[in-house]
Amino acid sequence: MDVAPSDETTAEVSPELRAFFARSGPYVGKKPSAFYQLGLALVTGTMVLLPLIYVGLTLYAGYGTYFFATHYFASVWEWPVNGRYGVMFKVIASCTPVLMLGMTTLFMVKPLFARRAKAMQPITLVRQQQPLFFALVKHICTLLGAPVPREVRLDCAVNASAGFRRGLLSFLGNDLVLTVGLPLVAGLSTRQLAGVIAHEFGHFRQSAAMRLSYVIRRVNGWFARVIYERDSWDEMLASWSQTDSGWVNLMGGGARFAVWLSRLLLKGLMYFGHAISSFLMRQMEFDADRSETYLAGSGGFESTALRLGELGATTEHLYEEMQRTWRSSHLLPDNIPLLVAHHVGRLSETQRTKLAAESLAEKTGWLDTHPSHADRIAAAHRSAEPGILEDDGPAADLLANFDVLGRFVTLAHYEDDLQIPTTDDFLIPVEAVLRPPSVEAVPAPAPILQAPRWMGLPSGEVPPPRSPEQLSP
Repeated sequence: MDVAPSDETTAEVSPELRAFFARSGPYVGKKPSAFYQLGLALVTGTMVLLPLIYVGLTLYAGYGTYFFATHYFASVWEWPVNGRYGVMFKVIASCTPVLMLGMTTLFMVKPLFARRAKAMQPITLVRQQQPLFFALVKHICTLLGAPVPREVRLDCAVNASAGFRRGLLSFLGNDLVLTVGLPLVAGLSTRQLAGVIAHEFGHFRQSAAMRLSYVIRRVNGWFARVIYERDSWDEMLASWSQTDSGWVNLMGGGARFAVWLSRLLLKGLMYFGHAISSFLMRQMEFDADRSETYLAGSGGFESTALRLGELGATTEHLYEEMQRTWRSSHLLPDNIPLLVAHHVGRLSETQRTKLAAESLAEKTGWLDTHPSHADRIAAAHRSAEPGILEDDGPAADLLANFDVLGRFVTLAHYEDDLQIPTTDDFLIPVEAVLRPPSVEAVPAPAPILQAPRWMGLPSGEVPPPRSPEQLSP
C-alpha cells in the first residue's frame, strides 16, 4: 500500500529551493498489483523459514553430539580390545566423534550470535548548520509521499541509502535515516544527487512492501555473513589440522569437513532464497527508479547512472594507488571525497566513452537483485519524463563547509574501517596538491606537482580496503 501524501505535498517550494525546480507537484506513481504484493509476502515468509531450517540443522547436530556422548561413547568401551594399545584405540574411537560433533555444533551456533564487522560510524549532520540540504531532502520526501528521515548521516562510500534508523527497533514506524557518501556528493550535480535520494525514498512509498523487502535483504545478508565471513575461530580450526599430532590433525580435519558440509548446506539455502527473491527485488528497483526519473527526468537518470559508473571505477583505481603509496611511504590523502571528485573531473572523453560502453554492456542475471544499467536506462527512457529539477550545479554546494566534512569522513574511515590512528605525519593535504599550478611551471599534460602516484589518474581494479592488512606492508 502506498504511503498517502502528507498535507505538505501540494505546498509551494520553499524560497531556498525555487531556483532548483522547473515545476513541482506530487508524484503519482503506479501502485503495486495485488499479485505483486502477494508474491512479496510469500517470498518473505519463505525467507524467514530458511534461517529456521538452519536452526533446526544446528539442533540436530547438537542432538547428534548428545547421542554419541550418551550411547556410542559407552559402547566403545565394551569392545573386546585390550592391552595398552587397545585402551588408546578406545580413547581415540570414543572421544574423536564426540569432539568433532561438538565442535561442529559450536561452529554452527556461533553465526547465530556473530556480530557485524566493525565499520565506519557515520557523521550525523546538524539540521541548523545545513538548512539547504535538509530542505531539499524534506521536499523530495514530500513530493514522493515518503516519510521524512529523522537523521542524515555522512560516510566515505560512493553510495547512498535510506533505512530504519535503529534497525528492527524502528521496523514498525517511520523512524528513518538517510546515509549519503561524500564522494558521491562530490562527484554529482544537484539534479543527479536529488535523483539518487528520490530513488532511495522511492522504496519507502510502499509501506508494506518496503518492510517485507527489508526482511528479505536482512536474511540474504545474514546468510552471506554466515557462509563467507571468517574469524579467529576458523583460523584456529585450520591450524589444528596442520599440527604434527596425528590425533589432533585428524580431529581438526574432521571438524573442518563437518563445518564445510554445514556451510555447503547453507549455500544451498542461500541460493534458493536468493533465486526466489531476486526477481521481486529487481521489480522494486524499477519502481524506485520511477521516482528518480520523475524528479531528474529520463535524461537525468541516464547521466546519473553513467556518472555512478565513473565514480565507482575511479574510486577503485584510487584505492589501489593509495595502497601502493601506503606500503611504500605510509602516506594517505586527508580528503578522499575531494580527491575522487578531482579525478573524475579529469577523465578524458575516451575514458568516459569506454566506461559508459562497459556499463551499458552489462546484462541482468537471473540471480541479480538489481537490474543492469542498460535495462534501467531503457526503462527510464520509455517513461519519457522531463523531470522537475533542473539545477546542474555541483551537489557539494548544498553542504556548508564541504571540505571540512570531507576531512572528517576521511579520518573516520581510516580510524574505523582501516583501524589506522589519525596522525598528521601520514596525512597529505589534498588542497595543496590540487591547487592549479602555473602554466610556466607545469604544462597541462604533465602531472600536478610531484605528488604520489595516487594523486594522478589511478589505474587497476581493486575494491576499497576494509581492513588494515590491505594497506599495511
